[in-house]
Amino acid sequence: MQKGSMTKDQVVKIVGLQAVEEVERENCEPTNRVGYNGVTQGDSLTEWSAMVSCKDNDGDEVYLVAYYYTTNEQDEIIAETGDGGSISWEIDGYEVV
Repeated sequence: MQKGSMTKDQVVKIVGLQAVEEVERENCEPTNRVGYNGVTQGDSLTEWSAMVSCKDNDGDEVYLVAYYYTTNEQDEIIAETGDGGSISWEIDGYEVV
């Protein structure tokens, strides 16, 4: 099951626009979560995430996570070019933990 079931609008209401813009600027890394490791593990997607620490509306310290999922074709392009900038990255969803 893919992570990041919250939309941008939903997380903006919880942590504010500044935190969302911050996580969107962060570099993402593969999560290595079972079932989302791409073609090398026989999976159709690779899961990536970026995370920032921030405060929610109650002032509690939380983490905002943005999730990205790349296809095997996109992973191949990244491998061939050696550059993640060679594909178009889109956030698939967010999570506040």
